[in-house]
Amino acid sequence: MKNYTLVIIAITSFLLTSCLSTEEKKEKAEEEGNAIVSIKSKLIKGAGDALKTDGKEALESASEGIGEAFKGITTGYDKSINQAKIVSDSTFLNTFEIGRTEKIYSDTTNIKKVSVYLIANKSFDNKIKLKAFDQSDKEIGRSTKKVKIEEDDATFIEFEFDNRTPLLQADYFKISHN
Repeated sequence: MKNYTLVIIAITSFLLTSCLSTEEKKEKAEEEGNAIVSIKSKLIKGAGDALKTDGKEALESASEGIGEAFKGITTGYDKSINQAKIVSDSTFLNTFEIGRTEKIYSDTTNIKKVSVYLIANKSFDNKIKLKAFDQSDKEIGRSTKKVKIEEDDATFIEFEFDNRTPLLQADYFKISHN
């Protein structure tokens, strides 16, 4: 019996809806469309309001993340093949602190050099020697540079090597002063 009642209600609803005039159908469709647009525009307005308040924080956070990613790239570059591992004895370390280092290869001028940032713990006016060694601890090149620096000063020293020195094979460098 319940099934017959549902069928009768469905048929009646269909007939009533079908009985609407074209104009009434248009008005009903317009009302439904307005309701849908109203809901969507409220969602968009809510999203806009949220962006006004929380958007700034979100963009700041994203910018921080991008900044950290770039720091990671530069740190990775510093640890890459261009970094020069410099070792020294305690006598040298009493006079200098070793900062940033870099192997430099120039294809256009065929100049090979190692740049070392030195911070002076004491005044110094003499020669500094940098020797390159391969993985089997064999010397593969050397360079000497005259350095004059005052206490608590710092400078980049560029040690130029013979073009035949295979700096790509250099596992580490030893720095010393005479």
